[in-house]
Amino acid sequence: MTRLTTEWICNMEKELPQWAEKLERQSKMSLLNLASLGGDVSRGRVKSASWRLHVAVVPVTSGLGVINTFCQQVAAIIRHMGFDVFVTEATDVSGIYEATQKGAGLIFMADDTYFLAMNFNKNLVVENSDATARGFIAALEGAAGGLRDKEVLVLGGGRVGKAALSFLRCRGADGIVYDHNCDVLQQLQSEGWRTTKQVERIKEYPLVVDCTFSEGGWLKKDMLHPDVIFASPAVPLSLDEEAISVLGDRVIHDLLQLGVITMLAMAC
Repeated sequence: MTRLTTEWICNMEKELPQWAEKLERQSKMSLLNLASLGGDVSRGRVKSASWRLHVAVVPVTSGLGVINTFCQQVAAIIRHMGFDVFVTEATDVSGIYEATQKGAGLIFMADDTYFLAMNFNKNLVVENSDATARGFIAALEGAAGGLRDKEVLVLGGGRVGKAALSFLRCRGADGIVYDHNCDVLQQLQSEGWRTTKQVERIKEYPLVVDCTFSEGGWLKKDMLHPDVIFASPAVPLSLDEEAISVLGDRVIHDLLQLGVITMLAMAC
């Protein structure tokens, strides 16, 4: 999980209505439908959970410590989906105890390595990398009018990229992964995935999920298919400023929100 910064997310809560409006327009789905599709659960299950589940977000101080406002932003996203949510005053294990004592059945918490949603009633744990991949593929599916029998290029074969490949297969799509790391490609090939390390081949694919990290601005518009739909949880975004401007609404990207609503649906 890429570590966010306070500067990146400090205005997220205020911008949620605009984010939701744009994502619904791009994906041609409501947030509820989008989260349900990504989470592979029914709309009714998510809606029912919003009435009965109390959600807590627990600050974690291990590693590099708490990112200012992170827990508040996660809580705001969950609240935007109609759930009752609070941020615990205590941190770490004490925060988990506080959450359970206040009746939370679902707890969100993150350290430098993992961001988890834990449903104590169902003994269920959802990891953000998997949920984020699913959420962005669901949005891509809506924007593309379906993915079945279509080829989708996945940029990056790390944790999120592998989750994306698996969910693309579930959605009936054919995933191909691009990575410049030969060891990553060899491992993916041994697991039966199609791969390429030729950067010029990126231009062949009108549907792309960008799961690279820490490589912002390396993709130029001339490296992309002219009609590309580009779904990207990458932080920072791989597109350069010109490509972002040219593609406009064909870029589906956010720092946190889509992954959180998908985690929420999966954990219900």
